[in-house]
Amino acid sequence: MKIINVMLLVLSLYGVTSCAAHNKTNQTVFVFQGMSDASAAVALSRNMFIVADDENNVLRVYKVDGNSAPVFSYDLTSFLGIAAEHPEADIEGATMVGERIYWITSHGRNNEGKMRPNRYRFFATSVKVKDQHINIEPAGTPCRTLVHELIRTESMRKLDLQRATQFSATNLKGKERAKLAPKKQGLNIEGLCASPDGRTIYIGFRNPRPRNVATGREQSLVVALNNPSQVIEKAEAPIFSEPILWDLGDLGIRSMEYSHFYEAYFIVAGPHDEQLRFALYRWSGKKDTPPILVRELDTDQSKFAPEALVAFDNSSSFWLLSDDGSLSIDVSDASECMKGKLLKGRKCLNKHLTCPSKKCFRGMWLKP
Repeated sequence: MKIINVMLLVLSLYGVTSCAAHNKTNQTVFVFQGMSDASAAVALSRNMFIVADDENNVLRVYKVDGNSAPVFSYDLTSFLGIAAEHPEADIEGATMVGERIYWITSHGRNNEGKMRPNRYRFFATSVKVKDQHINIEPAGTPCRTLVHELIRTESMRKLDLQRATQFSATNLKGKERAKLAPKKQGLNIEGLCASPDGRTIYIGFRNPRPRNVATGREQSLVVALNNPSQVIEKAEAPIFSEPILWDLGDLGIRSMEYSHFYEAYFIVAGPHDEQLRFALYRWSGKKDTPPILVRELDTDQSKFAPEALVAFDNSSSFWLLSDDGSLSIDVSDASECMKGKLLKGRKCLNKHLTCPSKKCFRGMWLKP
């Protein structure tokens, strides 16, 4: 299938940093400073978006008019009840309903397959923007048992979702534990998308990808949560619909977004591991109708890793953000990189830079 290049627009020359050096095609990118791992985002207005970094628990607001630094930030650590030993919540998905934003963490283990309780959160914030003034407040109570409740359902038992979590196996070691890393065989949530009426929230899984017995192909997994507001506001038990399984070319779900302009859902599909192969799909919202491939996303040479798709009101274009934490950045000396993280040739991974202002992530405009 012919790969169609994503059309890009230049935001500004201001703030262009070493992230831009990785753009090795004829395409141009927008560069933002202050964080590296853009993992979940929603639009707050026609010229602002809020984004989470899966390496920390801070939400940041950026303008899309050329200001590359965040104009506002909010630390969620206290609200989420994060234990200090392993403080990363690993926020991976977001969706907005009115003035409320629902967020979800990966609900997965770490890259060695070790359990990390801080990564099991479904929560919400309220956000108000008036005259460019931003106010963010916690909403309700974070849910820590979403996936625990999910794997107890009959449909998930049939899919053997327990195999990807192994909550009951506390003594796993070595290779058996390593298999449960999110980018291997372990569970990893990355998509979150509300229905047009806001009553249902779709949860998209990057991993696992249940195998279709008939075709032998791996399928992406989506589960609808039917009472999100009650879970957050009243701490009620989550109510799930039957799972939806899609054939997205063996890819998992990296981001989901509903567009009121197109009156359709859009899905960024990508690999469960570190490969760079992405595609954009469109879904009508009808359970029995599979998504349609819109285009493959040609991002390999620029190492652009789409993790957040953002829809703006009354716009035919989306904002596509890249998780750039794994980009290799040139540094002048070891002090610019976290202890023990300096690579050969005086290079440092973006997420390991010691100075937050030097961290960066990229964005591009995408028109289906």
